[in-house]
Amino acid sequence: MAHYNYYVDLCVEAYIVNDGAVLLRLHDKYDLWTAPGGHIEPGEDMNEAALREVMEEAGLEVELVGPSGWVKRDEKNQIDLVPPIFVNRHRINEVHEHSASIFLARSSSRVVDPQGIDEKPTEFRWVTLDDLDEMVKTDPRMRPETYRYAAAALQQLT
Repeated sequence: MAHYNYYVDLCVEAYIVNDGAVLLRLHDKYDLWTAPGGHIEPGEDMNEAALREVMEEAGLEVELVGPSGWVKRDEKNQIDLVPPIFVNRHRINEVHEHSASIFLARSSSRVVDPQGIDEKPTEFRWVTLDDLDEMVKTDPRMRPETYRYAAAALQQLT
């Protein structure tokens, strides 16, 4: 995906839970564990981008899950979007940053089948909280923020 802004791109990630495990992918460019996600494209809202990225990268149909107490309302001229659980801004290189909306999602399947035309072979893992605890201690590719987001997804959706 091309960058639309020289300094800051808007992005999404979705931490997907199925039967007590969360899906992580080993990012092919950065060699870090993360969730499926990517840039918000022109004309998309953040929910549409999250669902598209999950389908392209993992081939999963998911349901985005809002925070406790959130109720979706659709009216004639307004649709409430599912809000992210976290929002961050992180540096990509010396001049470019990403601002990411981090979503929780549920999947009824664990069959990962990337659908994107340009998707490179990527390692995916369904991990439990015990697996996350081990990864954060032993795998330098597990960043603290990824651990925190994945653990929050498991705690809220299991």
